Amino acid sequence: MRSTRPPVVDDDPAALDLIWTALEPEPTAVTPLIRAVMISSVDGTTTIDGRSAGLGTPTDKLVYDAMRARADIILVGSGTAITEGYGPARVSPVWADRRTGPAPLIMVLTRELSDRLVDHAAGAGDRVHIAAAHGVSARRVEAARERGVTVHLLDPGPTGAAVRSLASRLGADEVDLEGGPRLLGSLLLEGAVDELVLSLAPEVIIGGETSTLTSGPGRARVPMRVVSA
Repeated sequence: MRSTRPPVVDDDPAALDLIWTALEPEPTAVTPLIRAVMISSVDGTTTIDGRSAGLGTPTDKLVYDAMRARADIILVGSGTAITEGYGPARVSPVWADRRTGPAPLIMVLTRELSDRLVDHAAGAGDRVHIAAAHGVSARRVEAARERGVTVHLLDPGPTGAAVRSLASRLGADEVDLEGGPRLLGSLLLEGAVDELVLSLAPEVIIGGETSTLTSGPGRARVPMRVVSA
């Protein structure tokens, strides 16, 4: 576990250099690299009023935006994409000079390809794609494509391996997994998450909904980098 604590929480050049360098992948990292970026309170809560943004600090925002600026694909589960209102990704002006090429592609992972998800993706533009699990109805896939939604069919087998294969076919070097907890838990159990970048908000959340960092049966271990706000 490595800890990254910037000396300031604004866009001071020294702080930006420290964050960017700290987030460099390990020299031995696999390609495509799958890295999860999450925020949690010290008691493990990941959302306030259903959204993760309620936990964020300026430092967390810098780290979150830096991870997006480094990624080729941003992977997110369908529930999180709809709840959080995911649209086309944008590179923060703070990090724009460190990235070449367009903003990363948003890839929404789904097992069902629901009407609600198709409606969401159809209104989000061509930089929001859907990765549908193997076995999803061909009729539903065709209907989504007729509405202008780009749908990729995952290979059969474990989800993590299928996502990595798709990312490779799309020419991606780094996949930034932004949630939600069920997807993160599933990929962790498969050993498909190469690194977890975790921001710890110095708060204890009392009352409201229960939202934990991961969900699902079983246990897994994964290398971590912790950013303390």
